[in-house]
Amino acid sequence: MSMPMSLKFLDVSDNRLSGELSSGVMWLPELTKLLLGKNQLSGKIPPEMSSCSKLQLLDLGDNSFVGEIPPELSQLFSLEISLNLSCNQLSGNLPRNLSGLSKLTSLDISHNYLSGDLIPLTALQNLVSLNISFNSFSGELPDTPFFRKIPVFDLTSNQGLYITGNGTMRERQRGAAATSALKLAMSLLLSVGSLLLLAAAYALFRALRDSSDGESGDGEWEVTLLQKMDLSIEEVVMEMTSANVIGTGSSAIVYRVGEMAVKKMWSAGEEEDGDAFRNEIAALGSIRHRNIVRLLGYATNRRTKLLFYHLPNGSLSSMLQREGKAVAAVWEERYYIALGVAEALAYLHHDCVPTIIHGDVKAMNVLLGDAFEPYLADFGLARLANSANGGGGDCAEWEVDKAAGPPQRIAGSYGYIAPEHASMLPITEKSDVYSYGVVLL
Repeated sequence: MSMPMSLKFLDVSDNRLSGELSSGVMWLPELTKLLLGKNQLSGKIPPEMSSCSKLQLLDLGDNSFVGEIPPELSQLFSLEISLNLSCNQLSGNLPRNLSGLSKLTSLDISHNYLSGDLIPLTALQNLVSLNISFNSFSGELPDTPFFRKIPVFDLTSNQGLYITGNGTMRERQRGAAATSALKLAMSLLLSVGSLLLLAAAYALFRALRDSSDGESGDGEWEVTLLQKMDLSIEEVVMEMTSANVIGTGSSAIVYRVGEMAVKKMWSAGEEEDGDAFRNEIAALGSIRHRNIVRLLGYATNRRTKLLFYHLPNGSLSSMLQREGKAVAAVWEERYYIALGVAEALAYLHHDCVPTIIHGDVKAMNVLLGDAFEPYLADFGLARLANSANGGGGDCAEWEVDKAAGPPQRIAGSYGYIAPEHASMLPITEKSDVYSYGVVLL
C-alpha cells in the first residue's frame, strides 16, 4: 500500500494488522506521529525506522515484536512526546546510545523480556514518565532526582534491581507483602473501641502537627526545574503577595513574579489537590504545540504545590482590562491571539491520542509571549475524552485519571462553563469550544 510522502500523522492502532512491519512506513520523511499499537505485528523492529527523522511520537505497544531494541532508534532526535514499546516480546539489553533521545518525555518499555542495567536511561533529562515494569532488569537503580521519585509500581517485577542499602526489588516486595498481611490481621482483631481510640490519637497528632507547623513552617521545598529559572524558590515565595495576584480560578490562584506566572493550587483536600497537580504536570509533559504553554518547573512542600510558567506579557484577561494601552485596542493582535488559541484546541481535540479536553478555557488561562503570541495554560482540569480512540489500557501515553469519567462536581469557571457541564452531562470537546466562544465574545 502506497502512502503520500507528505503524510504527517498515521494511526492504525487497535486493529488486526499482522505480519512484519511494512518497509513503506520507513520512507515517510514528514511523519511526526505513528501509532501502530494494539495489533498483531511481529518480527523485529526495523532499524530503518530511523529514516522517519521528524517522528515525535512512536507507539508500537501491544504487538508481538521480538529481538533487541534497534540502536538506530536513538537517531530519532525529534522524538519528544512518547516512545511506547510495551507489551511485546523484546529481549536483550537497552542500547547504550539510547541517550540520543534527549528530548523524550515519556518512555514505556514494560511487559517485555529486557535485561541488563538502566545506565542508558540516566541521560534522558526530559523524562516525565517512565515504565520499565515486568522485565528482567538488574543492577543498582540510578541515583538521579528522577529515579528517586519514580513510583515502585513502574519498577515492579524486575527482581534484580536494587537501591543501595534497601535490598533488591524482590526483597522489598516480600517485605511489603508481609507488612500488608500483618496489617490485615490486626484490622480484623481491632474492636470498635480501638478504632475510636485510633481516631482520637490521629486527631491529637494532627492538632500537634498543625501547631508545630505554625511555628516551624511547612517544611522544605522540593523543586523540579524543567527549564532554567532566574529566581530561587525563596525569592519566588516572597513575591507571592496579594499585590501580585493576576487571577483566581476554581483550582488555583495565580501570581505574577517577574516574567513568570506562579500557580498556587487551592487546598481542596490532599487527594483532590494531588489529582489536579499531577494532571497538569502529566498533560504538559506529554503534549507539544507552539500555542500551548511550556512548564518551567514545579515545587512542593508539606502543604503547598506551585507550578511555574513563562509570562512576559501577562494574560489575555489582563491585556483586555488594561486601560490606556494601545495594544488592547489593536484588533489584529486580537485576531492572531484568537487564531492561536483555536489551533491549540484543535491540536488537543484532533491530534492528541487519546483526545484531551482542557476543561477550563477562559481569557485568564491564555498567557501572552514576548510578541503577544498566545499560549493556552492551566491544565489542572484537563482529562482524556472517554470516546477517544487509540489510548487506554496499560499502554496509554498519559496515565492520569483516564478511567474516572465525567467529574462528579462542577469544575471550570462560571461564565465559561457549557450548559451540559452544569447539568452534569458527559463532557466532550464541544465543552471547550463553547468556552472558547465565550472568550471570543
